[in-house]
Amino acid sequence: MSAKRQWIFPAIFASFIIWGFGYQTVWQRLTIEIEGTIVSSRDVPATGASRYATYYVVRNIAGQEQEYVAGATDASLKRSLPVGTHIHKEWGQLGYGIDSQWVEFPVAFYSGMLGLAGAFAVIAIADWWRKR
Repeated sequence: MSAKRQWIFPAIFASFIIWGFGYQTVWQRLTIEIEGTIVSSRDVPATGASRYATYYVVRNIAGQEQEYVAGATDASLKRSLPVGTHIHKEWGQLGYGIDSQWVEFPVAFYSGMLGLAGAFAVIAIADWWRKR
């Protein structure tokens, strides 16, 4: 690869990190909005499998039901919660409440990863700018 195009590698790394850690995890977690009591919970393929998901049906105070699938990543809420558990997650929050306990999101780790993506982006832009 010519020296003129070396900026592509850090740009690809920055894009990959922003996509995987920013959009696929942080943004997906921010956009979850769920409030109510779990009335149905089913693990697929089975509880304890390394990559299982939990299918929930949550009933809010007005009696409306909402389906939610909790997967195996930080983008999802906790899996294998029992029926009767109250869950409260607002749009725009990373943490959420289960009954009376607050569940935190690993903000420091994801901030570090997105900071690393920012550093790769700055390196790519600076290299591109110098060689254009």
